[in-house]
Amino acid sequence: MASCSKSKAIMVVLVGLFGLLCVGFAVSVTEKYRLQKERVHGLERQLRAGRTEVLKVPDLMQKLDKVEASKKEIEGTFAECSEEKEELSEKLSELEVEVGSFGAVKAAVGIQIAGLETVIKEQQQKVSEAEKNSEDLAGQIAALQEMHSATEEKFKLQIDDIKRGQEEVKNQLIYYTEAKKISDIEVEEKKKIIQELEAELARLKSGEETSSAPVETRTASQTQWDLNLTGELDKTFTLLRERISSPTMSLSEVSTLISRAEHTLKRLK
Repeated sequence: MASCSKSKAIMVVLVGLFGLLCVGFAVSVTEKYRLQKERVHGLERQLRAGRTEVLKVPDLMQKLDKVEASKKEIEGTFAECSEEKEELSEKLSELEVEVGSFGAVKAAVGIQIAGLETVIKEQQQKVSEAEKNSEDLAGQIAALQEMHSATEEKFKLQIDDIKRGQEEVKNQLIYYTEAKKISDIEVEEKKKIIQELEAELARLKSGEETSSAPVETRTASQTQWDLNLTGELDKTFTLLRERISSPTMSLSEVSTLISRAEHTLKRLK
C-alpha cells in the first residue's frame, strides 16, 4: 500500500510537472506569437515607409545632383580662395616689409613736421606783422586818397579856369580877327588913295614938281609904315593861333601877344 501511494504521488507530481511544462510552453508560444505578430506589423510599417522613401528617391537624386554641383562650385571657390589666400599672404609679407619701412619714414616725417610747425609759427608771426603793416598802409592809403581827392578838386578848378581862359582868348581872337579884316579894308582903301595920288602926281609933275615932292615923300613913307604894321599884325595873329592850338598853351604869352596886337591896331589906325 505504501508503494502504491508513493507511485500515485510520483504520478501526481509528474502530471503536475507535465502540466506546468505545458502551461509554460503555451505561455512561451503565445509570447513568441505576440512578438512575431508585433514584428510583422513593424516590418509592414517599415515596408510602407520604405515604399514612401523609394518614391522620394528621384527627388533625392536630383537634390543629390544639385548638391554635387554646389559641391563642385564650392570646391572651385575654395580653390580660388586658396589661391587668393596665397596671394594675400604674399601681399601681407610685402606690406609687413612696407610697414617696417613706413615706420622709418614716419619717424622722418615726424621730424619734418616738427620743423614745419616751427616754420608755421614763424610764418604766423610774420603774417601778424604783415597784418599790422597792412593796417598802417590802409591808414596811409586813406590819407593819400583824401589828399588825392583834394588835389583832384584843385586840378578840376584849375582846368575849369584854363578852359574859361581859352574861351576868353578865342573870343578875343575872333574880335581881333574881325578888327584885322577891317584894318585890311582900310589899308586897301589907303592903297587906292595912294594910287590915285600917284596918278595925280604924274599928271601934274611938269608944273608942280617942287610942291609935290613932300607929298610924295609923305605918301610913300606912310604906305611903307602901313605895310610894316600890317605885316607885324599878321605875324602877331599867326603866333596867337599857334599858341592857342598848342597843347602847352601859356596864358601869359597869349596875353602878351594880345596886348601887342592891340598896340599894333592902335598904331595902324
